[in-house]
Amino acid sequence: MRRWFRTWFLGVTTVTALLVLVIATYAWFSSNKKVATSTATARTGEETMELQLSESGGSSFRDSSTVRIVQVNNTNADRLLPVSTSDLVSFVAAPVTVSGQATAFRLVQNEENYYHGRIYLRAAGSGWDPGTKLDLYLDQSDGVLENAADGMLLNASRLGLKFSADGVDTGSVILRLSESGNPSGDRVFNTVVNGKTLGDGQVLSYAGGSVNAVSDPSESVDDYTIIWGESSVDIPDTPLVSMELNKEYTLDVYFYLEGCDPDCSNSISFDAAQLHLAFYGMISQGGSR
Repeated sequence: MRRWFRTWFLGVTTVTALLVLVIATYAWFSSNKKVATSTATARTGEETMELQLSESGGSSFRDSSTVRIVQVNNTNADRLLPVSTSDLVSFVAAPVTVSGQATAFRLVQNEENYYHGRIYLRAAGSGWDPGTKLDLYLDQSDGVLENAADGMLLNASRLGLKFSADGVDTGSVILRLSESGNPSGDRVFNTVVNGKTLGDGQVLSYAGGSVNAVSDPSESVDDYTIIWGESSVDIPDTPLVSMELNKEYTLDVYFYLEGCDPDCSNSISFDAAQLHLAFYGMISQGGSR
């Protein structure tokens, strides 16, 4: 992790998540998960700041240099299949296809087709003015994302991050890990809803027992990633989350294949990838950084 070069730019923690993924079947993965963290404490005069991580929350919160992304449920995540979601709450899947077309869908139960893990974070600070927060971004300076055996896998992948504190949602985002597309011969348009074939930029939404096509809410990972220059750093306009000091936050991590993405095809069957997440924190005071 790079050293911070100004007192208010704080590279406080790197979270490295290793996910070895294998796509088990054709469109519509085994995972070996390991997380290592390295923490840097920043001090400016009497002000201190440290981003702390723990495998468990509440009274069991224990800051550690090595933290696993603990799976939320008891579902066997060794075999993950394509799903579709618009909100990281309801996921749907196509149980069967007819003549290569997915026309019937079901609500995924027990998170059986995708990976959902959880860690806990806290911005431990002292000496700062009231209202000071720690804005959290992604840091890809070491190529922590998109380190894949085959980039085609990441074209169809999504990373969901959902933050909460005191049981209240404080922000969530679905990220595209690649802005590239597979070759035309490796793309399929085989999701049909109400007689219409979904195209690029559409996913499935579930509500009231019905499945409907909606616009893909995913955003480019670049929109939340800092960019390092020779003597400066470009900070995105919007952080993943703005953390109040000394408050515990829950981070739910979702990794899945977006089954409605045309890049989710046989071309990525039995493919593999490694993903690493790194976070970069920056002090925010009264709206200024």
